[in-house]
Formats: sequence, structure tokens, C-alpha cells
Amino acid sequence: MIEVVMFDLDETLIDRRAALKAFLPDQFKRFGDQLQGVTFQTFEATFFALEKEGLVDKQKLYPRLAAMLGVGSRCGDRLLSDFQTRYPHFARLSIGALEMLSALRARGLKTAIISNGHTGVQSAKIEITGLKDAVDLVVISEDVGLRKPDPRIFQLAAERLGATPARCIFVGDNPEADVLGAEASGMTGIFYSAGCSWPDTLPSPKYSVETLVEVLPLIEALA
Repeated sequence: MIEVVMFDLDETLIDRRAALKAFLPDQFKRFGDQLQGVTFQTFEATFFALEKEGLVDKQKLYPRLAAMLGVGSRCGDRLLSDFQTRYPHFARLSIGALEMLSALRARGLKTAIISNGHTGVQSAKIEITGLKDAVDLVVISEDVGLRKPDPRIFQLAAERLGATPARCIFVGDNPEADVLGAEASGMTGIFYSAGCSWPDTLPSPKYSVETLVEVLPLIEALA
């Protein structure tokens, strides 16, 4: 019996790349006087190359970005502070996210978000996009001292909602951090592909969806 459906945040409930594509031109424009000699194309391309699809902490990324662009550490510090303050306002929900969460709740299921990241930035994105009121629980790695794929962060979330991992489902885009991490905790993992492929080096996922619209029908089928 399924009682809880949990989700990753970035690139699952939130379209991370779309948010960055909107934020980076804005940041570059506002820091133009400190980025003289750097083109936006170089700024954006270097940022995406360094961040490795969101896996690199921005506190490490921006100092590296500043060094590679030759703009100095002070500029890197200012860019990081600016990111932490302004980026959440550019957060974009994935198509159908709120509707899907509402439908799950309407069927008596509890919902949660488990996210790796810094509390201030992640909490702001969750608040600004309306996700805070759409779920029953939010667990952020910095708050609890655990990061996906550590099974304990999934187990902690289940415990806080009064459920066993066996009665929980986790949906996420990262094969190792989200799907395999959830399965190691005793949950059922669902791969949210959004057009991305599963690595050939890992066993194929048991369950996958390409859109959030598919989540509820799959859960009903599993139930």
C-alpha cells in the first residue's frame, strides 16, 4: 500500500536549466562593469561546464568561474552572494508539477520533497514557486546533515511522515542520488527522465516517466 510520494526538487519539480537560462543573462548584465572583457557566451558556457548539471556546489563553482574568467576572487564572492539572493526568483516549475501534487493529495497520499543543497536557496525556491503549500514535508540536506543517495535521508523523511519506506515512492531525475538512493532505503524509485537517458553502466530502472503527468497513473497502477 502506497502512503507517501516524494520528489527531488531541481530538474524534477523545478526546471533548473530553464531557471539558469533566465538568471545568467540578468546576472551578467548587472555585473557588466566587473566582467569587462568577458562575453556573455563565455560567461554562460563556462558556468554550465563547471556546474556539471547541478552537481557542483555553487560555493565552489563561483570561485572557479571567477578564476577561469580572470576577474578576481572578490567578483566571484559577489557573484555567489548575488546568486544566493536573486536566483530563487527565477525558479520555474516543471510542467504540471502543482497539478500533479494536488491530484496526489486528493487521493489521500502524503507528499514530500527531499533536496540536496543549501537551505536558504532551496527553501526560497520552494516558497516562491508555491511548492511549500503543495507538500506535507520538505527535507533539505544542509538542514539534516545527510545527502542523497544516503539511504538515511530517505528513511528520515518517511519517519517524519509516519510511514515505512516500503510504503513510499520517490521520483527523481538523478539515477544514483534519487532512484538508487531511494531503493537502497527500501522505497520504490521512479526515474523522471524528462528526455534524458539512463546510464548504460547502471541496471535499468524498474519504473520511469518522461513527464510529471505520468506519475499519478503509474502510482495507481502500482497500487
